[in-house]
Amino acid sequence: MEKLGLSFDQLNPFSKPHERLQLKDGSKVVIIGGGPAGSFLAINLLRKAKRLCRKIEVIIMEKKKAINISEQKGSECFIGECNYCAGVLSPKICDALKNLGLILPSDVIMDKAFIINIFADWKSISLEVLREMTSVYRGSRPRGRDDSIYNFDSFLLESAVKEGARIITTEVTGLGYSKDGRVVVNYNGNSQIMESDFVAFAGGVNGVVGNKFDAKEQPVSYLHRIMPGFQPPRIRRAIIFELNAEENDRFMHKINGELYYILHGSRSLKLEMISIAPKGKYITVVLIGPSIDNSTNKDNLRIINEFMSLPNIRKILPQGAKLRNICICRPNMVTGAAKNPYGDRITVVGDMFTANLYKDGIGSAYELSTKLAEVVLTRGIDKRSLKKGYGPVIKKYQMNNALGKLVFLLIRIFFSNSLYSRIIYQAVITERKTKAREKRRLENILWNTASGEGTYKNIILTMFHPLVIWSIISGGLLVTLRNYITELFFGLKWGNFTRITTGVEKEVFESKTDAIKEEFSGNLGDGYLDFERMYTIRISAPSEKIFKELGKFGDKDRKYFKPRFIDVRRISGEANQPGSIIRYNICPKLLSFNLRLLKAIPGEHISYKIMDGIGRGGILFFKIDALKKGNEVIDGEYMLSIYVGFNFSKRLLKRLFPAFMHDVVWNYSLCQLKDVIE
Repeated sequence: MEKLGLSFDQLNPFSKPHERLQLKDGSKVVIIGGGPAGSFLAINLLRKAKRLCRKIEVIIMEKKKAINISEQKGSECFIGECNYCAGVLSPKICDALKNLGLILPSDVIMDKAFIINIFADWKSISLEVLREMTSVYRGSRPRGRDDSIYNFDSFLLESAVKEGARIITTEVTGLGYSKDGRVVVNYNGNSQIMESDFVAFAGGVNGVVGNKFDAKEQPVSYLHRIMPGFQPPRIRRAIIFELNAEENDRFMHKINGELYYILHGSRSLKLEMISIAPKGKYITVVLIGPSIDNSTNKDNLRIINEFMSLPNIRKILPQGAKLRNICICRPNMVTGAAKNPYGDRITVVGDMFTANLYKDGIGSAYELSTKLAEVVLTRGIDKRSLKKGYGPVIKKYQMNNALGKLVFLLIRIFFSNSLYSRIIYQAVITERKTKAREKRRLENILWNTASGEGTYKNIILTMFHPLVIWSIISGGLLVTLRNYITELFFGLKWGNFTRITTGVEKEVFESKTDAIKEEFSGNLGDGYLDFERMYTIRISAPSEKIFKELGKFGDKDRKYFKPRFIDVRRISGEANQPGSIIRYNICPKLLSFNLRLLKAIPGEHISYKIMDGIGRGGILFFKIDALKKGNEVIDGEYMLSIYVGFNFSKRLLKRLFPAFMHDVVWNYSLCQLKDVIE
């Protein structure tokens, strides 16, 4: 370096104090790193410069194998190796790509998410994905992919090249200032140099994957020398591994379109955040927590095997699925923000600057690069201008990530405890059944945390909103206590069977009950009904098997719906045959009644009419619907819905058998039924 006559003083010796430096026509910008932050920065710089009628040259230096478009017969730009990322694109980044006019090719999208499943110690909560959310691979890994050449990072690089950027496949080995104050970039083992008017380091925090930063190693060493006081962000290790399930198409067909977030591990395996993202015939799993922090590479397989053996994980990834572990890495994940990340004509962007805590790292890269492009083209490229325009972003992320740690601490406390998680679950379900989607604050907290959609600041403000606290007390704590007492009364003891959400959203309830009442208007009476309830549960089994098991509803030896004080038996006819009669013997006897089967269509629905007693003229209706993810029908996956509607013959009866008792009994019985069928 000294042979080339370059200066490596800590400050730029050729800049004047408070001198404003700007990009002009013909200025050259070098971006070190061709990941999302680097590509987004190149795209934004070139587009904004064009709008300002300013011509600049943008060069991306990427050490991973990248091939320029000009070297290709087609119009593709490839990036090899791996970028150590879960690869889930949040709705926010999907919207940003569309706003940039960047439409992801179908071969880049590995899967589209339609459901987010959040697993707590008590029950899982499923959230419908109402906006686009996709999963991608950012490099050529995992090994063996036949579609490994083209990926998300390649697509962004290609888009940057189409805007006018140039790619050089090389590793940067040093930075300094030339005699006229420009930044000199050394690359190809110091054998080549390039002078630049502005340099943005977008090389990320995984130069040596799994290693912590060392000031003596590249790239931190040369960044320290040219940016005095620079300190990289705090990081935390994770384990990311890939599973190959190509030998079990049925299993992958079942879980594709769904994302899984588990917010606790076990006593021995301490995990704080687990994500599972299906991608075609592969599954990406991310583990974060104290057990990872305190482990070494030698512990990887032990941790993965222990994780795969956890009861809640075996329900998602059963051993019978024949999953093969094909790729493991221990990347660094950003948990803080860099200090003093700018100098004259140079700054950092992307993960080396900061990122959202545990979520939406690609969204962070987009936001940071967009802001940086605006600053360097409208404010300036000297240290003072960069600090004034770009510095507030650091404070924003510092505050956001500090609040993010509080968010995950609270979620971990409540979701890893059976009682606490039951209270939160019940509060969410109560809200879901009684309020419109836009007014469901608790559900929005879960959605924003899991999807990366909202800021942690807004999540915290919502968490401590008086109405949210009241929802947890009234719809969670008090309802849980009431339900627990009811379970004791009916002798319902939760066993090892899966506890699944059965509560129906207010909008779904209204639309479905309207359709049912219209179809069976002659059996439901006219106008107002004293009592209406609906429950749904997802079952993985053929519809004929579900139908057959429902036919055992009146059998003495059935393995579901057997609460104390309620004896349900078929007193005439055969299972699932119109005209058969089922007797509800309830203590006290004035609550007893008979059901007559009106209609039974195999694999579709069964309807019973209440003949006498408590709800004369009402119906009990079982409906089997194919599960849909988007517009695709999922083979072998069904939603079983149960609707009960009638008028009480006497007002006193309404008080003797209140609606919440139905909720408790049917919620428990449906989970039993699912376990029996599956």
